Amino acid sequence: MTKELKLWQFNLIYSLLTIAIYNPNLSEVAQNINPSWTFTAAIYLLAFAALNIILSILFCTPKISKTIGIILLLCNSIALYFMNTYHVLIDRIMILNIMHTNIYETKDLLHWKLFAYLILLGILPAYIIGKIKIRQENIRQEIKIRLFTILGSLLIAGAIILPNQAASKQIYKGHKELRYALIPSNYIGGIGGIIKMYKEVFAPYKMIAEDAAYTPYWNNGKKNLIVLVIGESARAQNFSLNGYKRDTNAPLKPYLKDIINYPEFYACGTSTAVSVPCMLSKDAQKQFKAGSEMYTANITDILQNNGYHSLWRDNNTSCVDNCRFIETEASCKGQFCLDDVLLSNLEEKIRQINNNAFIILHQRGSHGPDYYTRFPQEETPPYVPICTTTDLKNCNRQELINAYDNSIYQTSVFLKDTINILEKLTNEYNPIMIYSSDHGESLGENNIYLHGTPYEQAPKEQKHIPTMIWLPKSTADALKIDPQCLRKSSQKYHSHDNIFHTILGLSGITTRLYQPELDIFSACQKKH
Repeated sequence: MTKELKLWQFNLIYSLLTIAIYNPNLSEVAQNINPSWTFTAAIYLLAFAALNIILSILFCTPKISKTIGIILLLCNSIALYFMNTYHVLIDRIMILNIMHTNIYETKDLLHWKLFAYLILLGILPAYIIGKIKIRQENIRQEIKIRLFTILGSLLIAGAIILPNQAASKQIYKGHKELRYALIPSNYIGGIGGIIKMYKEVFAPYKMIAEDAAYTPYWNNGKKNLIVLVIGESARAQNFSLNGYKRDTNAPLKPYLKDIINYPEFYACGTSTAVSVPCMLSKDAQKQFKAGSEMYTANITDILQNNGYHSLWRDNNTSCVDNCRFIETEASCKGQFCLDDVLLSNLEEKIRQINNNAFIILHQRGSHGPDYYTRFPQEETPPYVPICTTTDLKNCNRQELINAYDNSIYQTSVFLKDTINILEKLTNEYNPIMIYSSDHGESLGENNIYLHGTPYEQAPKEQKHIPTMIWLPKSTADALKIDPQCLRKSSQKYHSHDNIFHTILGLSGITTRLYQPELDIFSACQKKH
């Protein structure tokens, strides 16, 4: 016999089970804020009351209740898998990351555990709901029951909040991680934020630096060649140039006399979807709005429109909306390739451009969780044994670090090869290479993996990034830059906020947007 429930009973049970089954992470987050069990209990009661109010309004008929309820169960199971497996929180930026993930990156994240979660916590409960018969009362009785249910939930919430108004306000504003940990409100709120963000896409496209003028300040008759290498998931603490015990930057040793390293450099965000457009934007981190690249020009456009040829070479998730009006190349067409594909025929391409050039090389770098694939499979990596699974929690800790360090070593090889190419062009160009990772990475510290944690709650490992500049003597002399001065200033705090203005200052393009105090070279350069 098929079980029958009244609609209000179904809504109540659904709310209770959603909070109890899909929100084990809420307890951990609450305990980090206040270790008292009464605080954790209050958070769970508030979550239940809020969800019950929403479902009492939303689940208005048996058919709608079942349809929405099943969809939420499937989404809940997937959200819980990623939160449990990688210890991440979910917000608008995490949803944006998912939207920017291609099929090949998705394959990296798939694991049998995901399907287990989906079947046991998604499909099976959905099947049970499908078999339940839900009975709706007459309209008058139904309205009365719903009002009573909503009032009861409001009383529960009021009993918790009203006696502790000041503390409740402080927690709501200062501890957003509670919202990011609560399923399903975290991903529903994230989707809502994305929809709001996309509304601005329909506004007129915003051009910037319309007052810009190309006024070269070098007089050696050569063209400028600015190469920006955007790294992926590299964290500063695993670079030997920053004091790491392993020599992960060994391939760069022949070029250290011309390399300026920046040990205190920080990312604009903890994900590619935020950091890449932010570092290219005129806006600093505090002013930057995720998604604004869809309707706002950036540094690539300024250079393209003022005496430079801008080129984007990609081995990641594509440039998305960061390269709309410039030449782009994606040799692997979304498939997996090692980063050396970015250097294929690069010298010939630059000679073909035969103009001032701004070239972005967007690495695959140290993107996880399959770090073991970032090193040539036919070679023996420097650090063994290595973790060869994407289930990072079940990796041996040292094997996981070995796999990651091999990816960093391979980035050093890539940068060495890039410098080799640029050195061959010094008779015709003033070459300079800037390398900066988009964000860092967590490797199990505090049980957190990968990246994308909301910035306010993100650990230092996801924000502290490696950055270096290769500046050969010929370019330093031509652009009147003092390398020794740079080395002294390199020890100071820097961030992605500096990238836009540094490139603008190097380019010889004048505009009111330029802020010399954010230009890394400004204090060490004499343009006149």
